[in-house]
Amino acid sequence: MSDRTFPHRCASPSGLAVILNRNGSVRRMEHQDVVLNLFPGSEIEGGAANVWLRRRGSGIDAVPLLGPRSPGTMLATEGGFAVRGEWQGLRFALTLVLAEAAPAWFWHLRLENTGTTPVTVDAVYAQDLALAPYGAIRMNEYYVSQYIDHTPLVHPERGFVVASRQNLAVGDRHPWSLIGTLGHAVGFATDALQLHGLTTRAGEDAVALRAPGLPVRRRQHEHAMAAVQDGPRTLAPGAVATTGFFGWLTPDHPAVTSDADVAVVAAVLALPEAAPPEGDAGAAGAPPAATLFSTAPILRCDALDPATLLEHFGGERRHEETDHGVLLSFFCDAHRHVVLQEKERRTLRPHGHILRTGDHLVPDEASLTSTAWMDGVFHSLVTQGHVNINRVLSTSRSYLGLFRAHGLRIFVELADGWHLLGVPSAFAMTPGGCRWLYQWTDGLLAIESHAATRIHELGLAIEVLDGPPRRFLLSHHV
Repeated sequence: MSDRTFPHRCASPSGLAVILNRNGSVRRMEHQDVVLNLFPGSEIEGGAANVWLRRRGSGIDAVPLLGPRSPGTMLATEGGFAVRGEWQGLRFALTLVLAEAAPAWFWHLRLENTGTTPVTVDAVYAQDLALAPYGAIRMNEYYVSQYIDHTPLVHPERGFVVASRQNLAVGDRHPWSLIGTLGHAVGFATDALQLHGLTTRAGEDAVALRAPGLPVRRRQHEHAMAAVQDGPRTLAPGAVATTGFFGWLTPDHPAVTSDADVAVVAAVLALPEAAPPEGDAGAAGAPPAATLFSTAPILRCDALDPATLLEHFGGERRHEETDHGVLLSFFCDAHRHVVLQEKERRTLRPHGHILRTGDHLVPDEASLTSTAWMDGVFHSLVTQGHVNINRVLSTSRSYLGLFRAHGLRIFVELADGWHLLGVPSAFAMTPGGCRWLYQWTDGLLAIESHAATRIHELGLAIEVLDGPPRRFLLSHHV
């Protein structure tokens, strides 16, 4: 594919439009003034919506078929989009088709076992949902998400389907969506927290993708996502199977979701686009465009040993927090609070700190503010004066680690390439600054962010405490 081809916008007469990035991720899904997806996908690192192919054996391996981490090649078609490739002995073709007569979309998946032994596979489709105007979403995704009601329904042939209604009216309308499979769904989830857990924030795989099935439990939370799991099937050598997923939008659903809404499934499946596309998708595509944010791993850090804790924070600790003998956090010095990586891994709300320059007790239009987060966001939401007007750096959009490029981020170069700094070994906060300690087998780093009091200046310092000299790459999302 070329720059002239992507970003690719495909639209249907029904008013539904999907915009895809050059890296094969979904940038935006929209119908008139309503945006379906909660998080816009970016050219830097992709988006939250995806179709995962899973191979089941002694364990479960999963791979995303959309976005910069896909093993396939991307191709813009006249009326949609296709990605094709091979992964672990499975040849796949995933095709996006928009319905002409209704605001509905289909992800058709074709699988072929190219190996010499049978293989058991399944697939998971996760679609982040907003069902709200773009301005409302970008103001506060969590707020928009909290107003969506998710109702799982059961279809006699297609299994679980997830109906989602935006209870916060868009004008006088309540947009409503239905997500399901073209096979038979055996599991579902309604929030990205159920799919990713807290492991993605720590640089690990989404927790539910390594489990036998999705949780089959409704959760009304802050990362609205309709996820459905197609039932597993075993493919003999050379065997071919087709399945897929569907989505449907009702622009206005005045009543709350009820069991009667399962009848919409029949209307979806009656559309001609519900049938698998015939023939080849066309000419060969190109690999998805990738960046360091999609290829560089998160630096995995070790817990600090007692000697290192003593060296950096002293021996006089107050209000130590432990769990079954594991030290989680403590206070020390006059105004220092220290959080260790074990607590960040167990806490839903991540640890962060708001920094402000100057020493005025009343608002000051010259004052700079910044929000630092423990998981490697060293400055974000950098503003001068009123925080809604003069913004310099972006804010962190998801505390689950769905996105890595927001704010100020740092890569460190090791022998095997670049690594992104994420959750550290320890995070220390004082009224005027934050300090991150990253310890691993071959080194120890200290990163420090601070806000000056006598001048309006935000600072950042990097220090190699142990190991050879290192190269660093700083990224500012302006």
